[in-house]
Amino acid sequence: MLTLDQYRDHGDPTWWSTADIDSYLVIGDIAPPEPLPYTYAEMQAMAADYQRSADDQKAIADRLAGEGHDTAAGIWRRGARGARELAAAARMGWPAFEAHLNGW
Repeated sequence: MLTLDQYRDHGDPTWWSTADIDSYLVIGDIAPPEPLPYTYAEMQAMAADYQRSADDQKAIADRLAGEGHDTAAGIWRRGARGARELAAAARMGWPAFEAHLNGW
């Protein structure tokens, strides 16, 4: 029996026959997809945490740069950029966040 994910690989749904569409709907009724690991609200909370981390890391980088520690400041800036990217992906929900983590 096909899973919904395998059925999606069946090709462009706009070209599916009526029987293909009916089969897909029946499979969805019999074996619905797994729920996402995080709700939208949880992803928004994660995004806020990542954004706070990015802000904190940027502040540390600015302080270090002001003290003349350019190499250390660069490391903290890269960390802040990574946290901002994670925050942006988390704001879009789990599928986008997972894709970002996996480099898709």
